[in-house]
Formats: sequence, structure tokens, C-alpha cells
Amino acid sequence: MNRRILRYLPCLLAVGLLTLLCACNAAPKPSAPTAVTVSRIYAPRPKEADARLEVDAMEAGTLFQRSDAFYVKADTLCGLWSMPSREEAETLLLGPEDAPVTLRDGANEAQAGDGSSIDLGAPALHCADGWYLPVSALESLWGRTLVWYGTAVLRCFQLEPGPMIWLNGSELEQAEACGGVPVLTAAWLAEVSGGSLTTDEETDTPHLTLQAWGHTITFRQGALQAELDGMPTVLPAPAWQTGADWYLPAVTAELLGCKKLEAGENTISLLRTEEGPACWFAGVELEPLQRIGTVLLADPAALAAAAGGKLRDRNGAKVLSALGHVLTLHPGEAQAELDGSALTLPFPAMEAGECLLVPIEPVAEALGLSRREEDCGLVYSLLTPCETVLWVDGRQTQSYTCPDGGLYVRLADVNDRIGGCFLPTGNEAILQTREGELALEAGAVICVAQGETVSLSAPTLVDGTDWYVSAPEVLPALGLFELVDPELDQRYYTHVAKHDKIPRGVRVPVLMYHAVSDYTWGEPELFVSPSVLEAQLQAMLEEGYTAITFEDLDHVDEIDKPVLLTFDDGYDDNYTKLFPLLQKYNVKATVFMIVNDIGKNHKLTLEQIQEMSASGLVSFQSHTMSHGFLSYMYEDQLRREHYDSMVALARITGKQPFVLSYPTGRSSEFSRGVTAEYYEYGLNMTGPCYVTGDEPYEIYRYYISRFTGVGAFLDDLAG
Repeated sequence: MNRRILRYLPCLLAVGLLTLLCACNAAPKPSAPTAVTVSRIYAPRPKEADARLEVDAMEAGTLFQRSDAFYVKADTLCGLWSMPSREEAETLLLGPEDAPVTLRDGANEAQAGDGSSIDLGAPALHCADGWYLPVSALESLWGRTLVWYGTAVLRCFQLEPGPMIWLNGSELEQAEACGGVPVLTAAWLAEVSGGSLTTDEETDTPHLTLQAWGHTITFRQGALQAELDGMPTVLPAPAWQTGADWYLPAVTAELLGCKKLEAGENTISLLRTEEGPACWFAGVELEPLQRIGTVLLADPAALAAAAGGKLRDRNGAKVLSALGHVLTLHPGEAQAELDGSALTLPFPAMEAGECLLVPIEPVAEALGLSRREEDCGLVYSLLTPCETVLWVDGRQTQSYTCPDGGLYVRLADVNDRIGGCFLPTGNEAILQTREGELALEAGAVICVAQGETVSLSAPTLVDGTDWYVSAPEVLPALGLFELVDPELDQRYYTHVAKHDKIPRGVRVPVLMYHAVSDYTWGEPELFVSPSVLEAQLQAMLEEGYTAITFEDLDHVDEIDKPVLLTFDDGYDDNYTKLFPLLQKYNVKATVFMIVNDIGKNHKLTLEQIQEMSASGLVSFQSHTMSHGFLSYMYEDQLRREHYDSMVALARITGKQPFVLSYPTGRSSEFSRGVTAEYYEYGLNMTGPCYVTGDEPYEIYRYYISRFTGVGAFLDDLAG
């Protein structure tokens, strides 16, 4: 069989070749159409740029650039944000299926889920290796903020509503957060801190320098670090510039020395305090206060303890109960309640470690405390100045009251007026005066004056380093006689030498003068020549006599050869002629004033009386209101002559008169009895020399007339 095939093989090959040739020369026949595949044409891929992208503080790789636009790969964003994506009909859909953002190759606009168009700033690109989005789309599509740090880093982050920020008590109304990091404006930080800002935009990377609270800190646009006093410092978020505004991470305030305190929900409190003054609160010394600018802060727990109250927690609030008031404070809030009514604080109550800090001024005011500054520091006192005017030996003195009542005076003011020696030791004090010793105890309702216990209507108080005493009881215990003037709401406390307590048996010549003038316009014998008076004063001093006033009688035994110079009626030459001589020789005198004649022709004026009295050389005493005959008056008129003249002179001099010169020297047993109700001494006219211990309402005087020479004058003194 094989042999047959081999035999005919050449023939078979020849037939096949012939058949093939015939087929090639035959006419072609139509054939069925076939499918054709066309290659996809992609947009040119952007070139890699010498810059990288950070998205929400995450590295996003290299940026790409075409012309002036920078691009980021869509796959990169989808991976960073876990954002779904899909291609559909030559479009890229990003985001949730029910509301995706649609991008088309080469289109400068995207379509939002609601069908609106959004400008991308540059076209989206569909390249062979995927989709590229312009970085400007991060702003327009996703609301991100883009900040270049130089030319090498583009930072993309999201601004979102941030917490409320209190910086040293100033509230930032619209705080924002950058990637969860609170930010604030540099201008606000500079304003609150009292600092200054300088900018430099000439360099490739604009930078800002803030000087505040003794520090200098420099920020560069988009940088994650700053230079604090020349040292690099890492920032949790970049600083950036938008228009004329710079935005800084809120931690900047902490870098400048502020403390971040716990505050209310969604609230940050940044506090930078300085040590304030020493403080006394309701009589208790506190630790030095904290200060923010001019606002002083204190711990309400310390305030409650000082005021004898309590501070307790109630539903997250702090409730201070003291001095009859209830103050409710809410940490982190500037709104408080006082006795159920709203009270706005200048700063929110701020938690600082284990304590709460509140502005002390409104708290003290709410509790009814007054404020004053002293050498020892700031004093918030239970005592508040009141309208009652106190006069202590002719000098007006501030009076005080407290919530529990009582009329107080500062003991230091009293001591200054009476020339005592005040010796405080802890909670006890001694005031040494000519009258004797006054022993006081802080908080006590008694004192000991000259060995005798005196009950007080109000307790002795200590505020700061000052002692305050009940005026109506303590001042009389010091030998100061009290005169109450209810019409003017004034009280006069005057040093009075009481007749029953003065040394007895001391000879005191009392000389009676009237006018001092060379010109006589009335009864001539009443006018002593100024030159004669001067000669008398010189002779008196040469003989060793000392001119005193009635205020000196309580220590008259200590005075060598005392003498009382008295001048009746109150003539104006007592100011023009007598007063200069008293000043020249440092001699004291007593003027008995007719009150109704003040300011009349030839009589002293109110201003002259005040000047003479304030000098300490002239004691003004009463010569009644009208200079009428006391022995002939009805009781009502008699009392008016006594009391009204006393009050009138006290209003002028600030001192209560306690000596009465009987007009024309006339008195009756009845009138002298009335005098004894108002005054300590009553003076007649001519008679024997006064010896202390004699009848105090029948004191006689030596009459010095125009015709009394120096010799007769000395004879009167010698008796």
C-alpha cells in the first residue's frame, strides 16, 4: 500500500499545484463584514511637580502639574478619605451612590449630587493611569483650605466650627477648628494680650511676628512649627494668612504662658494670670490675688471661709452662701445668680487646678462688701462708708457701717486727732491716751477704758491692718464728748475736760478781755490796745506763765503757772489784731462767741472762726445765741440759748463747745442748773481767782480793760 502511494505521489502534487493556480486566477467573491477594534485616546498625563501634598495632616504624595494648575490623583484622595468611586459612561463618580459628584474628562465644572454645577478652577483629566483632579477642587468640592508652605508643600485641611474660646476673660464669638485643632486670629490674640504684630511678605514664605507677654513668636505661612524666643517650636496645625488676617492655632496662647483650664462643654478657657496685690476679705487676710490685666481673681472657697460662709456643689454649680446672700457660680460661664436674680460677671468662672477662679470685684459687691486700697494691700470690707458725718476734735472723719449695723470709725483716724499711741498685737490692741488706756479685742462687744468695762453696740472689727470701733461708745470712753446733730446727720466728738475729773486745787487765773483795737467805736474800756496786749503777753511769758484753754484743764497739774485768756463777744479785731499776736508768741486763748452776731458789723465771720479754730490756738466757746439775760428767760428760751448756740458753733468749728460765758455775767440758780445740763463750766465776770475744784458754774474772771497796765496785769496773775 505504501508503495502505491509513493508511486503516485508526484502526480498528486502536480494536481494540487494546478488547482491552487486556478483558484488564484478566478474572480473574487464578496465576503461577510468583520468587527474592528479602535484604540482609546487618553489625556496627556500631568508631569510630576517638585512639591508634595498633605491632606488633613496625612501625606498624599507628589503633586502633578500641567500649565499653572496642580493636580492630585483621584485614587489618592479616595484612599485617604475612604471615598467610594466608580467610572460610568466616560465619567468619574465620587462619593455616595445616592448623591455622587460627577466629573467629566476635560471639563472645568463638576456636577454636584443636587444637580448644580461647581467650578473646579481647572479641568479634570482622565489619563491612561487614572483620573487627576485639580487641587483647587479640594476647595470647591470639599470645602478644604489650601495653604502653601513655600513652594514645596501644599497643605490641605478642613475648617469646621470650633469651641468657644475665652482668652484671659475675652470671649471669641466665632471660633474655628483646623483638623480638630482650635484656631484664633492673630489680631484678637494681640489685642487681648496687649501685644503687637508685624508681617513680612517680601520673602518667598510670608511670616508673622507676635510680641506679647514678654515673648516673641514668629510664624511662617503654612508651617507646622514656629520660633518662640528664637527656639523652634512644633505646632499642631499650620499658621496661615487669608487676606489681611492671620490664623494661628490656639495653642499659641499656651506657648505665651497661658494655662488651659477646664471649662464648660465645647468651651476652652486660656488663662494667663499674674500675681496681684495682697488682699483682706471681710477682715481675713487671703493669699495674694491673681490678676488678668486690671481684673483681680480669687477662689470663692477662700472668700466663703473668710466671710464665715460656705461653698458647696449643686448640680455642677458652685453655691456660695455668706453674709445673708446666695451666689451661684457656673464653671466656664459668665452668668451667675445672686439671690435668684441674674448676675453677669466680666469673666467666666474658671477652674484652675483644684480651685475655681472668679472676678473678686462683683462677688464682693454682691456680698455687700466695700473696696478700698491701703498700704497693706486691697481691702474688701464689711464696713461701707455711710453718710453720717463724724467730727473728731474739729476734723471731719469718715464713718462706716456694716450689714449688722453699728456706726464705726477708723481708730487710726481718731488716734491721729487725739495724739495717742496705738499698739496692736494680733487680735488685741491698746490705745494709750492722756485719759488712760483703752484695751480692745477684735470681734468683742466690750472694751476696757481706764480699767472699767464698756459695753459696745457693735463689735470691734479689723480690716486689713486697720481697727474699727463703735463710735458712740468708744470715743466717749476716750474722753471725747458726743454731740448729735440729727438735722444734719452729724456727730461731734470733742475733747472735753470734765469738771469732776480734772485735778483739784490748781490756781488758774482767768482773764476777761473783749475787743483789741486802738480805734474805739463803742465803750472805750472794752478796747485793749494791741500794743498793750502784746506787752502783757510778753510780761506773762517772762514771768513763766502758760496760756491754756479749758481743754487743757484735765492735765492742768502738769502745767507750770497756767492762765486762761478769754475774749467775750467775738469782735472781728480778734482775728485781725489778736490772732496774729497769738501766732507770734504761740499763745492760746478762748473766744466766747455770740452766735447771732456772726458776720455782722465788727464781728467775726464764719470763715475767720474756722481758720482760728483750726489753728489750735483759739478755742471757741458759747456766749449764747442772743446775749440776753439768762436769769430772766423762760425755760424753753433758756434751753434754746444753750443748745442752739452749742450746735451752731459745732457746725462751724467741728468741735462741741463745753464752756458758757454768761452774758453780762448774770445768772440765776435755775439758769445755772440748765447750763449744767449742756456745759461743763459757766463763767461769771469779776471775782476771785479760779481754783480747780471750785464750783464749775461760778467761775470768776479778772477784768482786763483798756486802762489795765502791765503792772496791774501781773498783779492779777499773781492774785
